[in-house]
Amino acid sequence: MNSTFKLFPIAIFFPLLLTAQDTLPEPHRNQYVATDPETVFFVGEFFRGYSVNNSSWENYSQLGFGLDFNWFVLPFLIIGGEYSLMGGNLKGEDINNTGAVKGITSHYLGLHLGYYHAFNKEWNLHTLAGFGEVNNVNRAPDSRFTENGNSLMLRSELGYRFDKTGAIFIKATLRWDRMDIDTPPVLDDYFNKHSLLLLGFGVRLHLQNPDG
Repeated sequence: MNSTFKLFPIAIFFPLLLTAQDTLPEPHRNQYVATDPETVFFVGEFFRGYSVNNSSWENYSQLGFGLDFNWFVLPFLIIGGEYSLMGGNLKGEDINNTGAVKGITSHYLGLHLGYYHAFNKEWNLHTLAGFGEVNNVNRAPDSRFTENGNSLMLRSELGYRFDKTGAIFIKATLRWDRMDIDTPPVLDDYFNKHSLLLLGFGVRLHLQNPDG
């Protein structure tokens, strides 16, 4: 085959190759791509809690903060861990339902599985579900005692990214705490089953791994 026939296929397919490359979508600058995968992000948050059901938590104020670690298994799938601390002081002086417990400090430690979706370069949604352990430290005038239990959590965060590293978000969390407290049957739900709505905001620190 002479050089003319060798150049003819190149002349035909080279423009098509360039056209195909031009049609490839540009990746979002705040998202991971195959050559620049995102690996982890850290979260710091503040929140206020509200008791959804009729439980002993409704007698206490609820303010807290949390720290999260998240690792991308896939570009959209995340596993991670969370620690949060929530404090509450007795509202008013009526102790008929709570006894002499004036304040509670609640520690939550758990694992979660999450879904991360970017709507565009800035806005994104992070939804996750988790399971953990709860440790409540109760403070009375002359005593201090702890209660343990398990917790299920479902959370959704709407975030805004300034760049690849920094982001802020607002969040809503539903948390179901199931404690292990010996009570009369009529008070079991009141002291052992807590449904909490946690509303808050926070910041994220996204870390990149350019070398994959």
